Amino acid sequence: MSSIETVSATPSDPMDLIEAFYEHRGGSCRGETYLVLDTGNYITYAFRPESRAIEWLVDRLAGDDWKSRLGVLAIEIVASIPELLPFVPILRSETLSVPVEDPFDVAVIGDRITMLGLDRGRVYTIATDDQAKLQREIERRKQLPDSINTAPIVEDDPEYPYVIKEYLDGRELADPITEWDLLLDALEQLTALYETDRHRVETATAVRTLEAELTAGTETTEPVRSGLALLDELELPPVLHRGSIHGDLHAGNVFINDAVYLLDWEDIREDYVIDDFFRPFVIHQYNTPLHRLFVEMMDGRGTGGRIMAEYAQTIGPSAYGDSNTYSGLPLFYLLSLTADVGTHGSLRGPCRELLSDVVSAYR
Repeated sequence: MSSIETVSATPSDPMDLIEAFYEHRGGSCRGETYLVLDTGNYITYAFRPESRAIEWLVDRLAGDDWKSRLGVLAIEIVASIPELLPFVPILRSETLSVPVEDPFDVAVIGDRITMLGLDRGRVYTIATDDQAKLQREIERRKQLPDSINTAPIVEDDPEYPYVIKEYLDGRELADPITEWDLLLDALEQLTALYETDRHRVETATAVRTLEAELTAGTETTEPVRSGLALLDELELPPVLHRGSIHGDLHAGNVFINDAVYLLDWEDIREDYVIDDFFRPFVIHQYNTPLHRLFVEMMDGRGTGGRIMAEYAQTIGPSAYGDSNTYSGLPLFYLLSLTADVGTHGSLRGPCRELLSDVVSAYR
């Protein structure tokens, strides 16, 4: 088994990291059988072959892409006929050393490892490669305003690092459009974060900087050129506010329990406040084309117009200083995301597609 020092120094197999975490915490452990599901995406799941863990995982995967739905089918088949496990290539069996009294039920393995103890109501999170990121999240979570609903921290160790939180039994936001009222609730909570250290940027300066970034790089495609030209014709607020934002707000990070909760704070950073508003819709582009919604936001009509107006009325003063709607804000955001080549540029794919369709449809 890897030592704690080895875990800190180099990336390891996720199963080794799980065992090392339990070794670090001490207590009596024993070997338990887990099934490991590789969906073909960036997430892998390890789960106990028992009804509650299977039900949780099936519910989690039910609305995802075809690879995840294939995973659901595989889980259900193997749960009914365990002898078929060797013949299901996306499932394998692993024996892990876990606590006798408190084995985890499901582990979600991606850029971090989150283990769910469903019976005890606990969520255990450890780092994989980027330990500093989890350390920053632990520190920032403790600094969040009390008015923001988050899963309470039960225990943490920034040095290891790990964090243990209460498990929230509920559901993720299904759709940022049809459940816009719940997303707006989350955004209203975030205004307390925005108010902590926001500052104003002259919009004219922001647009000049954006134009320079886009025209100096490799992103000067026809949609970008057309988008910049269109932006000149649209309305923007005199100033935009920058400050601490959630940074990765999307349907999967908005959780519905007895209230609306915000999860996963590892990407909290300084950026334009409007990022938290538009990002959930750009991410939803993976599931359904949303260019018409963005055009409606710009035109001030239909569902998009209503969403834009309600955002402006409620969050506008925190985001850009007033409650008016501005037709250029959606396009400014898409162009900004296209220019982002840094850590937060992973949405450039769906953003390019959205930008091209929005510019074509608006014309």
